[in-house]
Amino acid sequence: MNPAVRWTGAILWAYAADRWRVRRRLLIAAAIGSTASLATLLIAHDFAHVAAACAVIAFLSAPLIPLTDATVVDHLDLLGGDYGRVRAWGSVGFVGGSLIAAAVLGRFEAWVVPWLLIALQIGLPFAVAQLPRAQFGHASEFRAPWRLLNAPLAAFLASSFLFQLSSGAWGGFFAAYCRARGFSEAVPGIAWGFAVASEVATLYFGRRLLAWLSPPDLMLAVLAVTASRYVLTAGAKSEIAAVLLQLGYGLGFAGFHLSAQQLLARLVPQRSTTNGQALYGFVSFGLGGSLGFVLAGSLVDRLGPPGLFAFEAALAAAAIVPTLWLRSLLGRAPAR
Repeated sequence: MNPAVRWTGAILWAYAADRWRVRRRLLIAAAIGSTASLATLLIAHDFAHVAAACAVIAFLSAPLIPLTDATVVDHLDLLGGDYGRVRAWGSVGFVGGSLIAAAVLGRFEAWVVPWLLIALQIGLPFAVAQLPRAQFGHASEFRAPWRLLNAPLAAFLASSFLFQLSSGAWGGFFAAYCRARGFSEAVPGIAWGFAVASEVATLYFGRRLLAWLSPPDLMLAVLAVTASRYVLTAGAKSEIAAVLLQLGYGLGFAGFHLSAQQLLARLVPQRSTTNGQALYGFVSFGLGGSLGFVLAGSLVDRLGPPGLFAFEAALAAAAIVPTLWLRSLLGRAPAR
């Protein structure tokens, strides 16, 4: 539910941001609203109320990523000119928040979770208020998300959808895979730590990667590495091998996202940057991510966790087809 609500809501927020040129105001409002909405968890004491609270939180949090990414891309020259190094701090924050949460939850019961969430996000409205104010383009030049679609963007979105669709086993069932293999309970946490560390490194050196490879070629490399990683994970027999294989996650997630930002800058007019970011998030993380979890959940008992990873390797490999189409289209079309 969370990615479905979050990224469907992001389309609506982005539409308003670009239609009325109020991106910064909406970003600040969303930062305040999403932080305040976390308090609903303090009064939610059964599944229905918790689900409703999470839906509200997801909707109010929806614009934070696409509106921030659009602001960064618009003002990248003022922010050092390197998207990967800016975005790497998000991954560092994820690691830091996870470590803080682990330490706190190890000493307290579940009641502390809402307070912890509020405490970690309380500074967000003040942070987004410091972002650059300008939003390029004019309301008269606005184009709705569905009017942005053309053949190259459709090929890119198809590849993004399949890439996220293939992530359900890793995102939702890696711990189940480790149990099926008889690995230590510590292995999933160690593997995720290695994975996110490799993500930070890939983001930090992303500019060099894009200097060597065009965005479509980097996407092809990412898909080949991801499919190979899933196949090898399906057959891994030792804990060390299972952990080390997840280093490929960094190139996978970060490499694909870096390519996506480069392609969106080329395929989407600057006046519709926010809508382009939201459309990308909706198709990939929203549709692809949500359906990826549903698909993995429906197949894990039939195939077993190792078999599920093998199946999802095929999904990742399938994304190579629209990526090759994208590369062919970009080779024939001028930048917009």
